[in-house]
Amino acid sequence: MTTVDAPAVFAPSDSPSRPEKSSTTDALRTALRGPDEELHRRVRAAVLALGDRPRSDLTYAEEAALAPALLRSAIAELGGSSVAIAADVRMRGSLCEWAAIAAPHLIPVLTGHLDLSVGAIATLGTGAQYQAELLAQLDAGTAVGELALTELGGTNGSDQQTTATWDAASDGYWLNSPTAASWKFMPNIASATPRIGVTTARLIVDGRDEGVLPFLLRFRDADGSLVPGLEVRTLPDKSWAPMDHALIRFNALFVPRDALLGGDWAVMTRTGLRCELPPRARFHRAIAMLGEGRLDLANAASAVARAGLALLVNYAAARRPGKVAMIERGTVRRDVVSALAAVYATSILGYQIQDMRSRTRAGDPRQAVWSMLAKPLLAYTAHQVLLTCRQRGAAQASLRANWIGDWIGTTEGIITAEGESQLLLKQAGLAAMAGVDITAFDLPAAPAQLPWYLQLLVEREVTVAAGLRHHDLAAAGVAIDRDTAAIELATATAERLAATAVHTAAQHTADPTARALLESAGAVYALERIYARGVWYAAHQRMPARCACAVESELLRHRLVLAEHLGVLVDAFDIPLEALDAPMASTDYLQWWQHWAGWSSSPLSGALA
Repeated sequence: MTTVDAPAVFAPSDSPSRPEKSSTTDALRTALRGPDEELHRRVRAAVLALGDRPRSDLTYAEEAALAPALLRSAIAELGGSSVAIAADVRMRGSLCEWAAIAAPHLIPVLTGHLDLSVGAIATLGTGAQYQAELLAQLDAGTAVGELALTELGGTNGSDQQTTATWDAASDGYWLNSPTAASWKFMPNIASATPRIGVTTARLIVDGRDEGVLPFLLRFRDADGSLVPGLEVRTLPDKSWAPMDHALIRFNALFVPRDALLGGDWAVMTRTGLRCELPPRARFHRAIAMLGEGRLDLANAASAVARAGLALLVNYAAARRPGKVAMIERGTVRRDVVSALAAVYATSILGYQIQDMRSRTRAGDPRQAVWSMLAKPLLAYTAHQVLLTCRQRGAAQASLRANWIGDWIGTTEGIITAEGESQLLLKQAGLAAMAGVDITAFDLPAAPAQLPWYLQLLVEREVTVAAGLRHHDLAAAGVAIDRDTAAIELATATAERLAATAVHTAAQHTADPTARALLESAGAVYALERIYARGVWYAAHQRMPARCACAVESELLRHRLVLAEHLGVLVDAFDIPLEALDAPMASTDYLQWWQHWAGWSSSPLSGALA
């Protein structure tokens, strides 16, 4: 058993002085989201042109009803084609990020439309006329795309109960919900607007169970009416992210033969299904399309975390509860520094995975596992950061006018959408049992030599992985079974990748100040995770006293570096605060409230005039 000692002399890059804003900000911004500034500015302008914002003047149902028109407008602003947007990894990702920030009524339907409907047809379609007709309506946004996957009894993968029974005489399938547990739960199709999308069902051919496969269908016609054979009940409101969720059941809903989305590997012929995969493997092959949406949602979560921090830092600099600005108080500054480090690490990881995705051949099964790692880490991190922004922003941050509550709601939805995040961690951790070693996952251009604190993260990850392979739960600490040990492993892998991502970005940044700031952000992120798991490192003899002292001293030193440069670190987020028109986003929140109230600064001013 080896241990990792810190070096006797700590000598990372010199702490930066106050940076020259333009070059440093540009370098940080490139690390966060890549070099294509023109694309981001174009997408940001398109989203801001929608004029969407939190709406306290509307009912829940009225807010949910805003989505279809916003979707059509966004598509039109970006060239008029959902197919083109969905096919462009960077544009689709940027649209999801900016919609999460500045279009709270658009983001809930965006990945369902682009990734799970348009993307499903692109990935699994055959080009049949039926598919082309429905895709044309999705392309322009005249119909909103949906995925009806989850059943009232659970998602249940290959054990779903909805049935699609092949009828050779009619050359199609009859969709039915044979039990209450099979009713599809929460697809957003309750309101009377055109809806097209995908549902999953167990294919039955001549009484044989052929496994769970996806089917393309209309849920609502052009006039918004339900198609024959579909029954819908509007579900109660959620406490966040208004959507027209429904409970639905199929009662002999007919779809034609070409409704089956099986690409060239699952094809229905007159004589039966042609598919070489075993029935229980077919669902997992088909549902790989979720990987794209999961990554887009993960990056959207990081985007709203960046927005929340920009809002909080702006407000905290203006708020003076006494002689000292709020941002100068240690209780606020410490929390902001930790949040900044976490957001830099996870945002850069999200961008680097997206960049890999844009260069990787379609169908690589590891990409789905990358998304399983990314969505939980980025969404949970964003949620915690936004809770910090809400709490440090106190009463102001509790108001919807200041956006933070809606951003928290967006991350709540992301945590659950397209695979509950803890379950994704479990699946990623258990992927090794299926031959996918996540401890071998690495980022392009990552340096061969890692700092000592990153090596500590690696040691924990490989120790937990070895224990899981040998059924040694103690290697994961206090895991109570194989599943919880798998979650510990996946979390360790994701955190190692995030810390490596920001360190890699630092090594490839030409601006010396940006490089030093990224190194400090990576150090704070890694060292905080080590500090939080000090008991594990001690129990597994991985941290002698000298190393523990180094963790404390280096964590403090790098936190102080970030604390001295909050302005440039937040400026790199490029959040258009003025466009949010919020008290906390204003250069003078007192004046904002005066304008809102229509009052002068003193009630005596009018009387004395």
